[in-house]
Amino acid sequence: MKYSEFKRWLAQQGVEFQPGKGSHLIAAINGRQTTVPYHGSKEIGEGLRRKILKDLGL
Repeated sequence: MKYSEFKRWLAQQGVEFQPGKGSHLIAAINGRQTTVPYHGSKEIGEGLRRKILKDLGL
């Protein structure tokens, strides 16, 4: 899955994004937040994807 596809999927789940530093975003939902790297068309690693979902409670 690409970073752009993952970000789109998170947005459909109700996650809100704020700009972070550099190529990172701050994702928040239901009082939980995490930092999400954003590198557009590059593939996101499976471990990182799972960690982000765990941090957000999805």
